[in-house]
Amino acid sequence: MARELNGWLDNYLRYTEHTESPTSYHTWCAMSVIAGALQRRVYLRWGLGQVIYPNLYVVLIGQSGKTRKGVAIGIAKDFLKSVPGITVTPESSSGRQAMILAMKRAATNFMDPSDNKIKFHCAVTSFSEELSVFLGQGDIAYLASLTDWYDSKDDWEYETVGRGKDSLQGLCLNLCGGTAPDWIQSMIPQEALGGGFTSRIIFVVEEKKKHIVPEYNIDEATIALGEKLRRDLERIGNLKGEIKFTDEGKELYKSWYIRETEKLDSGHPAIDDSRFSGYCERRATHLRKMMMVCSASRGDDLLLTGEDFHKARQLMEQVEVNMGKTFGGFGKSRTSDEVEVVMNFIRDSGTTTRKLLLGKFFRDIEPQALTIAEQTLQQMGVIKITLKPEMQDKVYTWIGNK
Repeated sequence: MARELNGWLDNYLRYTEHTESPTSYHTWCAMSVIAGALQRRVYLRWGLGQVIYPNLYVVLIGQSGKTRKGVAIGIAKDFLKSVPGITVTPESSSGRQAMILAMKRAATNFMDPSDNKIKFHCAVTSFSEELSVFLGQGDIAYLASLTDWYDSKDDWEYETVGRGKDSLQGLCLNLCGGTAPDWIQSMIPQEALGGGFTSRIIFVVEEKKKHIVPEYNIDEATIALGEKLRRDLERIGNLKGEIKFTDEGKELYKSWYIRETEKLDSGHPAIDDSRFSGYCERRATHLRKMMMVCSASRGDDLLLTGEDFHKARQLMEQVEVNMGKTFGGFGKSRTSDEVEVVMNFIRDSGTTTRKLLLGKFFRDIEPQALTIAEQTLQQMGVIKITLKPEMQDKVYTWIGNK
């Protein structure tokens, strides 16, 4: 039976275009939905014994109430829950033990048409509108397990209370969550940045909603499109087996890999921030996963084509433009938060004054901290400071990165 729609992702974006959530949020929620539908039943063999699965860790970042993260996540969750045989964990499944139990309950098997063998897996997808609830506050043990689960190991062993060791066969966690930038510090300890857990996440950062929608009326065409999307998603959920590169897809990927590795080795990473060093080292794995999802969005042939490469690369490069804003002022400097707030305000305003800044942020920033912030930004070369003796004030002008 043929698909009803030409391209699941593009049609999902058409379905959600009249909501207030930014397009990037809907794009990556849709990617997470497709990855969740594929579970662990589609895979890419890579290297000596390595197998890559299409599960993703996606985190939407934006100020609470300003970017409509919850709207995008809610629509995606409803779509995936409508697919038979897919396990979407309840909101209460937070914490390591609760997630282990959820995966254990999801255990099932399928016939792999690639080798006609019965394979077991316990694949789940977690949607969390408030990632702080899902992750807890600086739970290092849970973050370590989440890091381990990303690779969807064949057997994962763990200690139980009273029963000794137990294991999960064919685990697979797909995660889509949302958080405000100021919650990142409480969820992820400083020592966890840049490596393990954060290097596995696609951070989707937005600062405002796409547009204002005072009233959302769902017409018959939108309802019909939604039904087609649900039926095609169910078909995606029935895909099974090994996915392979076409000759064109492989050559494009290889050329890209060589070029990007040379850039990275010469000190020119895709994101010039040491906290994303782990992510930049892992970009190739992210791209392969994205290609698998793009292939499933496009059709049922289980092939990674040139079209899938170009689509996945475009999506990755687009989301990386804002990814560097993920941690904001999250750094070792005691004034990093203040510098970030001041920098963002001057950048958005174009020109402002010291008095205006102190008046706006007097509850959060002391005069001494503002002085340090202005000196830092001036030395960074992103602002120009002009003294106005007649006003007994300073004028800050944004001149951008140099």
